[in-house]
Amino acid sequence: MGQCRPTEMVETATLQEFHTQHAPRRRHPMAIQFNCSSCNAVLRVGDESTGKSARCPTCQSVQPIPGGTPPAAPAAAEDPFGAFKSEFNEPSPAAASNPYASPVTSHTSAHVSTGGYQPTAADFGEIFSHAWQAFKPNIGILVGATVIVFGISFGFSIVTSIFEQVAQDNESAAFIVLTLLLNLGSSLVNMFIGIGMARICIGVTRFQPVNIGMLFNGGDVFLGVLGGTILFGIGAVFGFLLLIIPGLIFLLLMWPYYYFIVDRQCGVFEAFSRAFEVGKANWATSFVLGVASMLISLGGLLALFIGLLFTGPFIGVLFATAYVMMKGERPGQPGIPQPGMPQSAF
Repeated sequence: MGQCRPTEMVETATLQEFHTQHAPRRRHPMAIQFNCSSCNAVLRVGDESTGKSARCPTCQSVQPIPGGTPPAAPAAAEDPFGAFKSEFNEPSPAAASNPYASPVTSHTSAHVSTGGYQPTAADFGEIFSHAWQAFKPNIGILVGATVIVFGISFGFSIVTSIFEQVAQDNESAAFIVLTLLLNLGSSLVNMFIGIGMARICIGVTRFQPVNIGMLFNGGDVFLGVLGGTILFGIGAVFGFLLLIIPGLIFLLLMWPYYYFIVDRQCGVFEAFSRAFEVGKANWATSFVLGVASMLISLGGLLALFIGLLFTGPFIGVLFATAYVMMKGERPGQPGIPQPGMPQSAF
């Protein structure tokens, strides 16, 4: 019992025996010595055997060899979207354990957080379904915001019309200049509150808390939206001058630029670059989205124009949902806001 005996080695996974070959002691001393846990026999193996198992020659039980370290876990598969990896698109710990999270469908391999970016082919049916689910519980604030937007636009239109009429009656250069300034001011104000309305729709899409005050919080990206709108308009006009089709292609590819700026994802030029990447993967879905929006708007017009108070904001939520899904984000669920940029920043 007290005599040290060399052992037979076995691999942990198969427990199959194999004979260790021992060189003369003077060259390769056996460095690991331990007792069999079954019969207390003293066992001795070479230090190259750490992390394996040994069969006791006395009782034939398999014993783990002390001093070894567990095998390293296999390296994780390389992220095929590593080029888009950033601090934003790491999955949220809460999302992994959320039993109410939307299931991941086959057309996307991964989803990013609110500030992330990973161009993804989105399905129109899924976009429409989510937009409707997001619209229903927020219909009050969306319709209220739409009424304010329409009211401001209508007010500017009335004042501008009055000044135009006065300018025509008096043929006064001063009134003409003032009318032009009013038209310019009306366009800028509409652009400003349009940013707020888009942010409300994006927040509704993510099931984040929204409020009417967000209509007037677009100052931080106003210049970016202004510059982007000018570039987008130039591109669209140039495209339509080239026999219309290039203009339609330009619209289908580039429309998400606006949301990238409004959502504070990036600057103007990068917004167009990202929009192009997103648009390439979703040009067919964008076409269906445009056709559906026109049909929905037509339905609002047929409902004595009152329907526009409902169809208008729904189309806004529809496009916001498309933007969110096409950039690779899985929108949140009711009562579970999507982690990301703080709402107070809006």
